[in-house]
Amino acid sequence: MVRAAFFDLDKTILDTSSNVALSGPFIEAGLMNRRTAITSFLVQLPYLLSGADESRMGQMAEAMGRMARGWNAAFLEATVEDALERTIEPVCYAQALRRIAYHKSIGDVVVIASASVEQVVRPIATMLGADDVLASKAAVDEDGCFTGEVTHFNQAQGKADACEALARSRGWDLSECSAYSDSVSDAPLLRLVGHPYAVNPDRALREIAEREGWPTLTFTSTVRVLPRRVPMPAKIAVPFLVGVAVGVAASSLLRR
Repeated sequence: MVRAAFFDLDKTILDTSSNVALSGPFIEAGLMNRRTAITSFLVQLPYLLSGADESRMGQMAEAMGRMARGWNAAFLEATVEDALERTIEPVCYAQALRRIAYHKSIGDVVVIASASVEQVVRPIATMLGADDVLASKAAVDEDGCFTGEVTHFNQAQGKADACEALARSRGWDLSECSAYSDSVSDAPLLRLVGHPYAVNPDRALREIAEREGWPTLTFTSTVRVLPRRVPMPAKIAVPFLVGVAVGVAASSLLRR
């Protein structure tokens, strides 16, 4: 029987938000002004510190759409691909990578299920050796540019519904599947599967895990891989999700 293992990305496989990890290349390209950087930082901060409930994630989805309007989707994906080695590889939890390797070794389908937009998630999932991707979707116009509309926000119940639909289409028995997440917003997904794991859970998820008897995992060690080469700066890079300029925003705030 084919089973699946669903992995959240931010703060589950990575020790931070993927967009924070990618902020360096975006900032180096000079694409974020100070005002936008500070706004992004303030929107993302509650999630980085203690997780976010569905209301906060809804605000992040709206901010995502506003910031994306007019940006080219293909350029975004190419930028992420260019930056993987120096930004994403070093912040992967070693324990998460071992879990992914384990599931693949026993024949499970590994699915990265993230609230980040698919153009950000796809390159990271490929790097991780995942088999499938479920991510947020944003509308594009005839020129391939984002319109500002988020057509599917892959978080909370939306993520659970997407995972359930994929399982149904593939004939997977969800009672035999696994799911990993750090956030209470993914409680609907964790309740769907037979083998839920709370990874470095926020307080609300920890309480649910204790009540439901779900295993709690602590991931601590990141893989600090030095780049084998220094990637050339992307000719065109497009920031997409909130939080991409946390580093610059924090520095700006400290200087004030």
